Amino acid sequence: MNDLLKFITCGSVDDGKSTLIGHMLYDAKLIFTDQEKALQLDSKVGSRGGEIDYSLLLDGLMAEREQGITIDVAYRYFTTEKRSFIVTDTPGHEEYTRNMAVGAAFADLAVILVDASQGVMLQTKRHARICSLMGIRHFVIAVNKMDLVNYNQERFDKIKKQIRILLAEFECDSVEIIPVSATEGDNITKYSQSMLWYKGRPLLQYLEEVKVKQDTGGSDFILPVQRVSRPDHTFRGFQGQIEGGVIRQGQEICVLPGREEAKVSKILRGDIQVEEAFAGWAVTLCLDREIDISRGCVLCRGELPTVGNLFRAKILWMEDSRLVSGKNYLLKLGTKTIPAVVMRILHKKDENIL
Repeated sequence: MNDLLKFITCGSVDDGKSTLIGHMLYDAKLIFTDQEKALQLDSKVGSRGGEIDYSLLLDGLMAEREQGITIDVAYRYFTTEKRSFIVTDTPGHEEYTRNMAVGAAFADLAVILVDASQGVMLQTKRHARICSLMGIRHFVIAVNKMDLVNYNQERFDKIKKQIRILLAEFECDSVEIIPVSATEGDNITKYSQSMLWYKGRPLLQYLEEVKVKQDTGGSDFILPVQRVSRPDHTFRGFQGQIEGGVIRQGQEICVLPGREEAKVSKILRGDIQVEEAFAGWAVTLCLDREIDISRGCVLCRGELPTVGNLFRAKILWMEDSRLVSGKNYLLKLGTKTIPAVVMRILHKKDENIL
């Protein structure tokens, strides 16, 4: 397989998100020897009575370690024999939900933790809704802390029903519900001997094998220009991340909003010249003729994006002040920031209601 899976971990405060990923990395031997020794030393002065605190592998801020919670978004990169991963560990506390939403925008799959002793909480539904709003269609629900409920199958089945009801209102391509214990390592990288009634796959194995269709933005090439590179008078390149499609050297592109056209004379990925580039790549494109292009312009090929000044959008509003019809706001559109006015609010839903 050996492809890339970007996933996010989320859930309520103290559900064990950092511990889960830390234990996964530790058991799968995906950390360096010096990291393992540092983890063992740090755990001796931690809150687990000298036992290994796997969350320390992800909670790097001093405030996080002191409070025992995740505050900032932490990214970890690791590779197994079957797949490469980028995991985003996000905060569970309500005050840091904004950080969680940022992480969800980056992911293809969400691992949502549910405390087996607590069941589905308001924050669980809030996180599921945010993940769905950000375009995530693949969910893994890790029912954690099964050791605290004596690995009881009836308790797991009850929570499983709650989860099915919760996710019924969202568009999902796949849903997997796995009973785990992040601290004890049950069903993380290997099957649990304490839950022989569970016939599914351990979490890491499932993540290695799940098929996730990544959104490449369709077959039409789109690149919002982030920066114009002019190191000297002999070079002029347009840099950005390809949001959709493929571009090849020699192909003709159109520049919005001016609709001028030019051919791609050179494609650079870093300092390496390539013949073609794909969605998700950060590249520099050089054109065969001079066109007035600046940050915020969009390079396209194929069916051009719709150009207009009025549109509908679903918005996750996280500001303390209310969103007001008729008020002026700044809109981040690709790599450009422009003034905008909210014409009318058609529908709204309070995320604080379960």
